[in-house]
Amino acid sequence: MAALETLSSESLTPALPGSELVREANHRIANHLSMIVGMVQIQASALSHGPDVLSRATVHAILQDMAGKILSVSHLHRKLADAPHTDEIDVAAYLVESCSAMMTTLTLNGRAGLVYHLGERCLLPAEKAQTITLMVNEIVMNAVKHAHPTGLTTQISIGCGREKDGTMFVEVFDDGVGLPENFDEKTHGGVGFRLIRGLARQIGALLKIESSSLGLLFRISLPA
Repeated sequence: MAALETLSSESLTPALPGSELVREANHRIANHLSMIVGMVQIQASALSHGPDVLSRATVHAILQDMAGKILSVSHLHRKLADAPHTDEIDVAAYLVESCSAMMTTLTLNGRAGLVYHLGERCLLPAEKAQTITLMVNEIVMNAVKHAHPTGLTTQISIGCGREKDGTMFVEVFDDGVGLPENFDEKTHGGVGFRLIRGLARQIGALLKIESSSLGLLFRISLPA
């Protein structure tokens, strides 16, 4: 998981004039590129322990998965570029924009349906919003690939809100077959699970996974 060290991004500074604004924009670009490099390194590490020969379908799936990650990062960068003095993002609105863009760009609309249950006051610093969205995109991609092995359309519900104590949460639920028996959510799973767990640790989020024959629920909680 050493590659996750490159996924960090710097805090954003409000109200920067002239050359300072250009410098901040360059920092953001560098941070986003570093994040993409980190994700590619994780995928490369997984491939180094896999078979010597991959099928065309496997390669296609790997490239599509990486395209989804890059799309998520680029989408956030465009959003920050449109509002360069903003250091907080409405996670609810951003999740809708990012997931919808991913579904359309990767032509996943026929394989999954998204439903949103979004609360108010879901504001987070930009770097945490980016990390949360990467986690959600990864969870959605995993659901599309694995929730229904028979090929049925996967129904995915995405929600966010705040508890009374100020804790913000994001939930992703799919109606698939759930995880295999004896699956250890802390250690098992492939690249997707490794990335989700690593990103949760990076921002100090509590990750809770509940699996049953009715589906799979991911709950990401951030203390106030």
